[in-house]
Amino acid sequence: MAGAKKKASEPTEEEIVKGLLKAIEKEFGEVPFVSNLLSSYPDIFIPYANLTDRVLTSPRHMDKKSVELAAIAAGSALRGEHCLGVHIRQARKFGATKEEIMEAAMVGSFMAMTAAQSVVFRKIKDVG
Repeated sequence: MAGAKKKASEPTEEEIVKGLLKAIEKEFGEVPFVSNLLSSYPDIFIPYANLTDRVLTSPRHMDKKSVELAAIAAGSALRGEHCLGVHIRQARKFGATKEEIMEAAMVGSFMAMTAAQSVVFRKIKDVG
């Protein structure tokens, strides 16, 4: 509500951001670049950090190791070099073997390859 006074017991945006950054660092052992940069924009960072928590650190239907393997597969497909570093470490922390990590990376790599092929092969077919 615009113009409404904040209750004295409610934390300030700055306090919320500091708390979220502390929680992120505790979970990941660092504050990743994107989180660090976005923390300067509380209106964007707070919902981003809440989504990060819900999807990556507090999954409801997958265990954390599976979430991290999925993140590795996606990071591999999207060539997310910096994200991969974070998620490979997290996967190891949650018990993933090097072989599971390699397989997740290959799944993502394969999906990226076939996505590229599906586009170019259709174009080739259209040209004749």
